[in-house]
Amino acid sequence: MSRRQRRSWNIDGPRLLPRNEVHVYAYEQGCMIAMLDGELRENHVAVTMLYVSPPWRGSLVLRDMLAALKLRYRHVVVARRDASGVSSGA
Repeated sequence: MSRRQRRSWNIDGPRLLPRNEVHVYAYEQGCMIAMLDGELRENHVAVTMLYVSPPWRGSLVLRDMLAALKLRYRHVVVARRDASGVSSGA
């Protein structure tokens, strides 16, 4: 990132919640701008949902969120969902 493109958000997480849920959030000026939800499985975290607002900064925010997640959990995968919305792993 160049000096002009310094990130203006803070990353919170990853947090391990009950039922092996893993969450990472990004905040800017006290407002949540992104969230990443996942599930801790045997040897990896399966990312089940990502959201960034506004979407134009998505790749930068998501890169920082994934980096925070990978500091704690080495293996991260994106879970695929079938037509019913059920996560099938990766």
